[in-house]
Amino acid sequence: MVSKVGVAAMSVEALLTFVVAAFLVSLLFVLLGMLLSHKRVKRTKVLTFECGQKPFEWRMLQFPVQYFPYLLIYVVYAVISILVLVSLFYVFEVPDALMRVTVFLAILAFSSIFVSINLKRLVQRV
Repeated sequence: MVSKVGVAAMSVEALLTFVVAAFLVSLLFVLLGMLLSHKRVKRTKVLTFECGQKPFEWRMLQFPVQYFPYLLIYVVYAVISILVLVSLFYVFEVPDALMRVTVFLAILAFSSIFVSINLKRLVQRV
């Protein structure tokens, strides 16, 4: 019969083996991709695409910097929505945790209000 410590050690060993194997396989694929890829970059590969409109100018910049604050806001709200969903599931499983989840959601709400108030001060380049 295997003890609980032995099972835990085997699972840690299996996890470590999996992580190392996944790293080595991904490294192998990256190196193969570098060796087998075309060395010359085609113009159409680096040409910017602006939703069917003519590009403003030729440039290598793939993401305009003026949209970066909006990207940050989207990422923050996406993470907040996932946290809200997980916390609601947690409340359904453990009804005693309602107060903790309410405090957590209040902190998220107040931080969102703070960001939306200070967003007006964000300098926009035209």
